[in-house]
Amino acid sequence: IKPSFKLDDRKITERRLIANEFNKYFVSIAIKLNDSCSDDGIPVEGLPSFSDFLPKACPTSIYLSDCSQFEIMDIIKELKSGKSSDIPINVIKKSSTIISPYLANLFNNCMKDGLFPDELKLGKVTPIYKKEKSTDCDSALIPLL
Repeated sequence: IKPSFKLDDRKITERRLIANEFNKYFVSIAIKLNDSCSDDGIPVEGLPSFSDFLPKACPTSIYLSDCSQFEIMDIIKELKSGKSSDIPINVIKKSSTIISPYLANLFNNCMKDGLFPDELKLGKVTPIYKKEKSTDCDSALIPLL
């Protein structure tokens, strides 16, 4: 059964035309309502706020609080000296009290603004072969960041 729609005493069966006519009708409702309102418009005082329709806040939802310089210092203390870096780890550790407030400010602003420097989006991947020999290249490598 094909859907049909009666418009100006003629039967329309094309779906696109039916959809367009429904669209015109529903758009015209708002225009007619706006035209029928007085110059004062619709009183807004009695209407609920949009926030009344939002669900209650969930305290267990994800929320990132700002990191402190002390958190940064703790992370720097945990860095392993054998890991690859452009700056030697011992230099980072010795200067942690100086650089941690600046790093905390940088990270907090990145999270707040949603903008991250391209350098923070990169990682060095070093492929290391597993001990057992394999002909499959994907399973023979372990990616290290």
